[in-house]
Amino acid sequence: MKEYTEKQIKELKKNPYVLKVSKHRLYYTAKFKEEFWISYQAGNSPRKILSDFGFDLSIFGQKQIDSLVQHIKKQALSGNGFSEGENRQRRSPMKATNETELSSPQSIERMQNELLYLRQEVEFLKKIIIADNSEKRK
Repeated sequence: MKEYTEKQIKELKKNPYVLKVSKHRLYYTAKFKEEFWISYQAGNSPRKILSDFGFDLSIFGQKQIDSLVQHIKKQALSGNGFSEGENRQRRSPMKATNETELSSPQSIERMQNELLYLRQEVEFLKKIIIADNSEKRK
C-alpha cells in the first residue's frame, strides 16, 4: 500500500478537491468526483484531469489512478450520486427480487435518481456532439 510523505500530505491538503488525507488514504470531495466524471466522459484522460484539477501527478501511481477511475465510475453508475469520504455501505445478502421490494419507496427513489442522472448525462453528451460538429464545420 502506498504511503504518502509528510510533504505530499501537506501539498494534497492544499487542494480544494481533497476532503481528507492520511498516510495511506486520500478522500476526494463529491464535487471533484462529479467534475472528474464529466471530464472523463468528455474524453479526457485521468492524468490530464488530475493535472487540470491541480494535482501533482508524481504523487500518483498508475494503479492508484485506475482505482480512482473505477471508484468514480461505480458511484456514477449507481444512481445514488457521488459521496464524500468513505463509502463503506454494508452489502445486503439478498437483492430485491419480488414486486413489493422493487416498488418500495427507497427503490423507487433510487431509480428516479438514476433516471435524472442519466438524462443529465445524455444532455451533456448532446452538447459535446453539437460543439464537435460546429468545430468540424469551421
